[in-house]
Amino acid sequence: MNITLVSIEKEGLVKLASSGNITASNFDPSGRNPLERILGQNWSTFRVLLDMNQTHYIDSSAIGWLIATTKAFRTAGGRLVIHDVPVNVRQMLDLLKVGKVVPIASNVIAARELALAEVIPVGTTAPSTSSTVATLPNTEAGK
Repeated sequence: MNITLVSIEKEGLVKLASSGNITASNFDPSGRNPLERILGQNWSTFRVLLDMNQTHYIDSSAIGWLIATTKAFRTAGGRLVIHDVPVNVRQMLDLLKVGKVVPIASNVIAARELALAEVIPVGTTAPSTSSTVATLPNTEAGK
């Protein structure tokens, strides 16, 4: 795996690109996240778009890394969105329902929208468009 810095956008988005396979051999045994090497110690505070177009194979270690990295971003107030995932990798991610934890976008435009969207904290609900709740009258059925 090779992760390179593509650009830093005016909205504060950091665009990265991965290439090559992502496997257990790519991860530091000390547990240091590969993004720290590129973004520094505060890596998880950024909003990152990761283009995976040139990554054609990932193993279970890579899936674990994506999930753990996404959680670290959420905890620190940042965000990771992966995009342009090749079909064979996307099929594996979909089969394992990784998209329930890791935001996956079809392209960079959709990824940008996800990364800039307002985050609703876990355990809360989105604001309602209506504050009234309709209740049905208590009626006896069958009469």
